[in-house]
Amino acid sequence: YQRRVHGDDLMLLCKGHLVYYGPAIKANDLFSSIGYPCPPFTNIADHLIDVLMVNNIDERMILPVGEPVGREVPPLPNNLSQQSWLAQFLVLSQRSWKEVTRNRNQLLIQLGQSLAMALLIGFAYFQIGTTQKSTILRNPILFFCVVNQGVFGALMMINSFPSERILVIRERSAGTYYVSAYFLSKQLVESIPQIITAFLFSIIVYWLVGLQPNVGKFFLFALFMVLTALGAISLALMVSCLCRTATLSVTVLPTVLEITRLYAGFFLSPANLPGYFVWLDALSYCKYAYVGIALNELTGLKLSCKSNEYASDGTCPLTSGEQTIKTLGLDKYTIGSCIGILILYIFVTRFIAYLSLRFLK
Repeated sequence: YQRRVHGDDLMLLCKGHLVYYGPAIKANDLFSSIGYPCPPFTNIADHLIDVLMVNNIDERMILPVGEPVGREVPPLPNNLSQQSWLAQFLVLSQRSWKEVTRNRNQLLIQLGQSLAMALLIGFAYFQIGTTQKSTILRNPILFFCVVNQGVFGALMMINSFPSERILVIRERSAGTYYVSAYFLSKQLVESIPQIITAFLFSIIVYWLVGLQPNVGKFFLFALFMVLTALGAISLALMVSCLCRTATLSVTVLPTVLEITRLYAGFFLSPANLPGYFVWLDALSYCKYAYVGIALNELTGLKLSCKSNEYASDGTCPLTSGEQTIKTLGLDKYTIGSCIGILILYIFVTRFIAYLSLRFLK
């Protein structure tokens, strides 16, 4: 995109110093007179920003208001680059929160999509019960919830962050703030609506579908939904930072997401997974989310048979969820290990994203 100098007066600030304040059309003349002429066929606004980013402040560039040359203007009291890391973090958190609340339409659309999908799932599989028929529906529902919680957040992240990356790199080059302060504040603030959306989704789906009526199991289900959403967004953020452009990110992310779904433990259960694909299985956040909520739901589940569901010998084929756990090989994991690995996955992917943002230009 291009920048143009509009308006009657222009104020330029750099590292807490007033560099220029006066008629916009005369800014180029002043910078040319001190050794920074605008190259031919170059946008003057881009040139002025590049000069202030690349060059250190010297006496020729410091101008008090109303005078062509003279004494240094004292640093601005709110100069972010001169504040501590904690102060920068707090200021950037406030800025991130304003950006989040300003995009109300986007938040409402995201919330509406999640609630609409929760209602569709809930009424499509309304009160599945504990009969033998429910065993066919239960695991697909759990897997679909994992996939659904990842896709919306990941797609929103992959489309929004690359455009913001340009501004971050420019501000970082100017020494405005620490990249770590920006990155951590942005991730913490933007996680708030993501956590709320995933929790509301869990409330609707869990009780409409009729999963085990246990408050403790419900909160574990909600926790896995939150970790799933954060894991998918973390993966999309890492891809976005590594690819650096929206076009490349949108091309790469679908393949990465499909791999995580394929090796999520549903299509290829841990008991049937070929040994040479173990490494892909280990890198799938979907696997630990799906296995975790499957263990949470199937453990302690008592199943029954209708009159037409008994086997030929008069026995009920499945009487407990533990039988399914053993058949699929889900007993190789525990709920605690799945939660721990998901948290580690979120931290590792976001740390890689931070390093990419910090060192890739």
